[in-house]
Amino acid sequence: MAGFPGASTLLAAALLAAAGGSLAQEPPYKAEILDLRATILDLKGFPADTGGGVMDLNAQVDGLAARHEGLSVRQGKNAVTVSMLGDVLFDFDKAVVRPAAEPALLDIARAVKAVPAGAVAIEGHTDSKGAASYNKDLSLRRAKAVEQWLASHGVDKARLLVKGLGDTRPVQPNKLANGADNPQGRAQNRRVEFVLPKR
Repeated sequence: MAGFPGASTLLAAALLAAAGGSLAQEPPYKAEILDLRATILDLKGFPADTGGGVMDLNAQVDGLAARHEGLSVRQGKNAVTVSMLGDVLFDFDKAVVRPAAEPALLDIARAVKAVPAGAVAIEGHTDSKGAASYNKDLSLRRAKAVEQWLASHGVDKARLLVKGLGDTRPVQPNKLANGADNPQGRAQNRRVEFVLPKR
């Protein structure tokens, strides 16, 4: 070795390179453990992401009733229900969305888009005037008109579930205790409700 100048240097460099190469490469099981750790971290972050979706939904619907006439919001355990009066949405006995209702529907469309997953129900309701079969048909046509409006404004139609419930679920009495007509109660019963799942 003494006869070759730099041979010891070359040998030392080769030994260092070999040692460095083996130190630089980790055994395959360590890489798998690192991958597993990343998966666990991803899973730990999952509930926070879901909670974020619920917070987004709550933020979307929070000021709806204050911003729009004829709108009310009910918070349930598993869903948020936004109720919109039929007299705001439609002309008498019609199922065509009124232009005056569009600003509120735009806000509702944003709220629907904020829901991370699940079907959003659009439920049509009427008062009890007229035949029950006609009311059920009218409520369904109105719910479908709202569904079509939302779909034409960027809401995924596949996530919308339409129901026509007619006069079967009043929120106020259609008649007073003495049997007289209750126009205020009937007006509250003519509505479309949007049921947005929290999870």
